[in-house]
Amino acid sequence: MSFSIDRYKEESRKLDISGVRWEDVRQYPLSKGDLFCLHYMMDIENHVSLYLSHLLVTRACMDPILTAFLACWNYEELWHGENLGRMLNEYGIEFDTQDRIAQIRAGLGFQNTFSLFNTMAGSWLFKDFSAIYLTIGAINELATATGYGALSRKSQHPVLQDLLARITKDERRHFAFYFNSAKEWLQGNPTAQRLDRFMLNRVWVPVGQGVKKLEEVDALALYLFDDAEGEADLIRIDEKIGKLPGLEGIRLMTKALEGARERAGRRPGWGLQLIENEEWAVRPTRYRPVAELTTRRSQREGMATLEPDGVLAE
Repeated sequence: MSFSIDRYKEESRKLDISGVRWEDVRQYPLSKGDLFCLHYMMDIENHVSLYLSHLLVTRACMDPILTAFLACWNYEELWHGENLGRMLNEYGIEFDTQDRIAQIRAGLGFQNTFSLFNTMAGSWLFKDFSAIYLTIGAINELATATGYGALSRKSQHPVLQDLLARITKDERRHFAFYFNSAKEWLQGNPTAQRLDRFMLNRVWVPVGQGVKKLEEVDALALYLFDDAEGEADLIRIDEKIGKLPGLEGIRLMTKALEGARERAGRRPGWGLQLIENEEWAVRPTRYRPVAELTTRRSQREGMATLEPDGVLAE
């Protein structure tokens, strides 16, 4: 395999933001579309650890190379989300990061548990499950890197462009691991190739769908890719994934854009109305996530259980 896991483990680290000119963020405007995409991307980067929990109950966790990669990958993605959030904060948009993450996870409800059991069952039912997971990983990492490139092109914001270029370097390394691992698994394995293609055409969804509603996914796609340059980006993704054994001619990204366009054609304002109405805030669920879901209490509640010297009361 051309990807060196040993080298990756040695080089993996938090995102290098030295030299990012945070002090200049407010000097350049960001459109409503840019801000919508930044919130979306931040939320999905921050969701990686929950996605990881799904993988670790599958047969994929038996592979020490894969689990070594996932440990580093999870850490790197954490800092992507942190720094996209900082970008928004520096621009003047305030939110509590931990509460936002908890609210999003609370909003998943039963869907998260159902997905977890489906993934676990599927992985033990199909011995070639890893081929599916690795291929989806390759698609999603390349799509993410491409999305960052499209946002950089759209925004023309120099500080954001610098930050996204740094994040994209990580995403392309992640893509290299997934792509080469999927190729290795699929090569000379016609059963895995058939299963991979069958499942991709039925279960793959664009990055973020499930965490985000379909209209939000479409809003992102239409803002970033609904022009000649954006569509060409998606065609290149399909062509690259089509180079994997058994996936020649597959169309996933371009079909997703066609679907978004079709829905927007049937429903005037579909997707883009979310951008225009600045609907990137997370609505509170009926839960108090930090308290009920994580067993943490608010600062005031927590202090009530402490003695003056900070020792827990009996």
